[in-house]
Amino acid sequence: MVVKYILSFLLILLILIVNISKTVNCLVIRSVKPIENKTWENWNGAIHISPDAIFEPSTLEDLIDIVKLAKINNKTIRHAAQGHAENSLSVTEHYLVIVTNLNKMTVQKHPKYGWTVTAEAGISLSKLDKTLRNHDPPLTLDSETLYDTFRVSGVIATGSHGAKTSSGIMSDQLCSMKIVTSSGEICEFSEEINKLEFSAAKVNLGLLGTIYSLTFRAQPMYNLRMTDIYVPANKWLNNPQNIKNLLESSDGITIAYWPFNGFNQSDPNPLDPNRDRIAIKNWVRTDEPVSFTQQQLEQSHETQKQGVIQQYELITSHLQNPETTPNVTATIWNSVISNGNTSSVFQAPDAIHYVASEESAKFDFVEISFKVDPDFSNVASEFSHVIKTLYEFAKKGKFPLNYIADFRVIKSTEALLSPAFNNDPNALYCQMDFVSVTGTPNLEEFIQVIAQRLFEKYTAKPHWGKRWEFIPNVKSYLSNVLSDQIKQFEKVRAKYDP
Repeated sequence: MVVKYILSFLLILLILIVNISKTVNCLVIRSVKPIENKTWENWNGAIHISPDAIFEPSTLEDLIDIVKLAKINNKTIRHAAQGHAENSLSVTEHYLVIVTNLNKMTVQKHPKYGWTVTAEAGISLSKLDKTLRNHDPPLTLDSETLYDTFRVSGVIATGSHGAKTSSGIMSDQLCSMKIVTSSGEICEFSEEINKLEFSAAKVNLGLLGTIYSLTFRAQPMYNLRMTDIYVPANKWLNNPQNIKNLLESSDGITIAYWPFNGFNQSDPNPLDPNRDRIAIKNWVRTDEPVSFTQQQLEQSHETQKQGVIQQYELITSHLQNPETTPNVTATIWNSVISNGNTSSVFQAPDAIHYVASEESAKFDFVEISFKVDPDFSNVASEFSHVIKTLYEFAKKGKFPLNYIADFRVIKSTEALLSPAFNNDPNALYCQMDFVSVTGTPNLEEFIQVIAQRLFEKYTAKPHWGKRWEFIPNVKSYLSNVLSDQIKQFEKVRAKYDP
């Protein structure tokens, strides 16, 4: 009889435990509801995936519950923001978490930094800029990316660079960041707490939990004079001191080249690289008043977007006839330089985001980073080599670049997985960028030639958010050249995402 009562008690206890467990699981996953759409593609349509579930959290609690659900169901998580990554960073068969609904932000006084701004993972740079600009007093970040449509977590996770040399990558503007780890715990990373862990978190490629929020140093709004000049490519690049002098007298520089821009159909030698010119852009901090009102800037951006659409349509209409590329790119170049050299003053964010993003124009982006020689000779020679290689391809009837090639120079960073990582704070890195309309024939072949040369000569590294996985043997190469940083990163990762 006693045994019977004991067994009855154990049965009741077991039922209670099961029900309590069910209740706990319901509490854990109460806010986890995947969206109905089961497919996702990146911004230029090159990547299509159909994961098990897609989530769009709008609160920290949502994010925590998604992580816990993934752990319960033995699923992995990848993340997406605006979807500008052009590789497998967001590709998964399990759970895709889109963070764009995490869009709250606050500006606060800080005892050490003066002002800081905390932005949830899905905040766009345009919203961040607007909030800081409208603050009393007006504020700004000192480093951002060219386009203002990007979301802060995507920029930070990939170590995307900033436009200003002295300010480095945007990740280096961080004071701290909060991440939901694999256990569903909220962990804060900062230099004050643990420098090594912060160096790993600042560029984490989505491999160190899920970014929830980022706190940046902000500073009083200031103005930049942005100047554009157009000079003969060969003559200017033949003297590396030109680049060094310009950089030393500027806050930042960009050197841009439109392929075959000297093309002249009526000339006996229509393809002559000696006629090609480059566009030189630089920024200098100034106390001068801005040259345009915000309304004028908005109108200018609309005009610029229409120009990008027209350029894109012109290129795509000739994509199946590559031999027409020089005529097309020369036409675009002539429209770019039609107003001649210019110099105007802008508020810092307007100068940094000098190109209005037009999402309907689909491009492939590739970017490769290498350390700058003290005399800048390798920057000049490698950009000259890019132009030379384009003409060598043209002799074979191949025209792989139909929009732009450019380079910027930024200072190094201690963020472990950044392409610009270096323990020397005075080291500089050249970010060489290539842009062609999506689907351009022979682009991958051309990039492979350029990349292999830069890998062999400078142990160069690709920009993580852009295209690079098609380069032969690139993963084994990167595993080797980044081995020390990877080992340090994995020690941190083992602690938070075992």
